[in-house]
Amino acid sequence: MTAVPSHPPGSLSKGLQILAAFDEKSPALSVADIARRTQISRASVYRLTGVLEDLGYIRRTERLYRPSKKVLNLGVAAVESREFVEHIRPYLDEISVALPEATAVNYGVLEGAEVIYLARRHRDDIITINLQVGSRLPAHLSSLGKAILSAMPPQEAEAVLREMDFQRRTTTTVTGADDYRAQLEEARIKGIALNDQELTVGLRSVSAPVFHGTDVIGAVGVATLATRADIETLENHYGPILRSFVERISGEISAIRFDNRVPIYG
Repeated sequence: MTAVPSHPPGSLSKGLQILAAFDEKSPALSVADIARRTQISRASVYRLTGVLEDLGYIRRTERLYRPSKKVLNLGVAAVESREFVEHIRPYLDEISVALPEATAVNYGVLEGAEVIYLARRHRDDIITINLQVGSRLPAHLSSLGKAILSAMPPQEAEAVLREMDFQRRTTTTVTGADDYRAQLEEARIKGIALNDQELTVGLRSVSAPVFHGTDVIGAVGVATLATRADIETLENHYGPILRSFVERISGEISAIRFDNRVPIYG
């Protein structure tokens, strides 16, 4: 196998080089093997394999290292995310038509304690907030994050809550875990999650979780100006329309089958 090209210095870059050194023909490698393939010093390889082992990305048997299932799950999640987005994107256009007062319609997934925006439709003539595909937000500031967490198994949602710092952005931002848990429980009951100017003053949103089978994989959300919709309108008008679309989305993508499927969060 050709040695992996060198990259700019840094632990993350080198850690990724180490993971990339494994392949089908060489699923188990020693420190010397990895150093030779990556052109990283043995001392650095020894240190970084220890870190990757502690994080659960590789496992060691005597002197040989192997990628763990956690690495496989990362690859499966990436493939599935792209596949799901292609099925979800057309629905965002339909939702925009059904809710013309909306300023943006978004699809996002949870990674750690952050929401990543994977698809977005927005009104160019209305200034709301500078979010793009690939943008990240703390999950507690987004109705998308709230919707996803409300649909996750409670113990997994609790693990995410432990990562949150609940920074205040506005006077309505939830800044405590107990209050946030109460919002998640309300979202579980209603099937939608609301955000009342918690990210930025003047912007409200409502989101609903998207499922592949019984696994929550993300959420679709609709944002609008506070002057266009109060919370009651979001809950009683926007919410039912959004849920009807999300049920169709979940039904369509639940028909997609993958080997070794894993939830798209974590």
